[in-house]
Amino acid sequence: MAQTKKKRQTKHRGTQAGTIESRGRTSRPTSRAQARQQAAQRSRGKKVDRASREPSWRGAMTRAGIAAAVFFAILIVMKQPIPGAVFIAILMFGLYVPMGYYTDRFLYDRRQRKEAEARAAAAEPKAK
Repeated sequence: MAQTKKKRQTKHRGTQAGTIESRGRTSRPTSRAQARQQAAQRSRGKKVDRASREPSWRGAMTRAGIAAAVFFAILIVMKQPIPGAVFIAILMFGLYVPMGYYTDRFLYDRRQRKEAEARAAAAEPKAK
């Protein structure tokens, strides 16, 4: 036998006092432009967090490992003998780790100096 009443799609949100909260947009943006603006703010926050992290040897090794693996794959595609390709990939890994770490360290220190100068410049007019 077919059902005569259509079932409710979502649960009613009642409170203990007996009032029912209205359904609707509770957290979603109301327009496409507002959604884009919120997404841009989130991505800006992520970029700032990633840039302000201090460089680590572990991150440098991860990037060096990926680069060495890609280099190894390119050597294999170019028909290099496997033992030679492995040796060159290991050599590249050994060069990429310190090079990547010290490059990240230089950029991080430079960014920190610029931020400190900007904070000092912003604080000077207040002190006068």
